[in-house]
Amino acid sequence: MQTNEKRLAAKLRNGDTEALKEIIDRYTGYVRTVIRNFSRGSLSEQDIDELCSDVFFSLWQHREGIKADDGFRSYLSAIARNAVKDRFKSANPPSEDISELEIPSGIEVEDMAQLRETLRCMDKGLSTLPERDSEIFARFYFYGETAPEIARRMDIPEGTVRSSLSRTRNKLKEYLTKRGFEYA
Repeated sequence: MQTNEKRLAAKLRNGDTEALKEIIDRYTGYVRTVIRNFSRGSLSEQDIDELCSDVFFSLWQHREGIKADDGFRSYLSAIARNAVKDRFKSANPPSEDISELEIPSGIEVEDMAQLRETLRCMDKGLSTLPERDSEIFARFYFYGETAPEIARRMDIPEGTVRSSLSRTRNKLKEYLTKRGFEYA
């Protein structure tokens, strides 16, 4: 590491906010590039700005762990990659009780009651499944994402998405059938 970076690292470890400002000025472009590349262009400029701020905030929070011989580039790059991964993990569809979904007009009251009961039971069935499987199911059936989109967003193979969907459909069918839903 260059002498200037060693000086910055030492000042940062000691809580010098001017050192942080200098690091931000020097490395913002680099961090933004890492975020943009690692997210494969799927984030808006606003999201990139927010993650970039998160990276430097994280650097400040963990400043005591910076070693004098560490370079900022590799450290910031690791923080940026982790921030992008965390963003994608938290980009799950909102957990919503599917029994509260709006039912279209033109449906008879009895049919509507049956549909609501089916949705309630499906919601309970989904809650018994592994989180990843229920997330894939919700993304596909309730949020209209395609299998390739889900695979990309969740960083898993498309075949895994399709297998999960098939497995989840079968488990839900079994769950609903055991609870008296004959047409499931």
